[in-house]
Amino acid sequence: MKKLWRLGAGVGVLASLTAATPAPAPSEVFVNLAGLRNAKGQVHLCLTNQAARFLKCQDDKQAVALSVPAGKARQLSLGRVPPGTYALLVVHDENGNGKLDMMLGIPREGFGFSNNPTIRMRAPRFDEVRFNLAPGQATQNVRLKYVL
Repeated sequence: MKKLWRLGAGVGVLASLTAATPAPAPSEVFVNLAGLRNAKGQVHLCLTNQAARFLKCQDDKQAVALSVPAGKARQLSLGRVPPGTYALLVVHDENGNGKLDMMLGIPREGFGFSNNPTIRMRAPRFDEVRFNLAPGQATQNVRLKYVL
């Protein structure tokens, strides 16, 4: 990229070349799931770097998503992802309707997050589930939880 700098009142022009900084190497992201209570339905994984959307990760057009039959959801790869700060949401969609079913605000199906936060009477915050992804390989171990 060529940059022009004007010196004084336009007396001279200094041209300099700046080398483009190469993008950091992507990371291969693996997910190990534990605690699936059965092999029914699908397991949906969604990886996002958007703090405001991590609970509705499917709304993030930049998110990395993967859906697999629950019977095959033990060790999964999300592929190559640019380094950064991310949150991972996992849903065990037992009835295969494409969403986490709720009853009176309580999940009826399994769910999990990166960092396996303690589940309280509220959804976890982004800062509880975020993790830094560096170049290379990274593995997230997620334990699914079932409330009902």
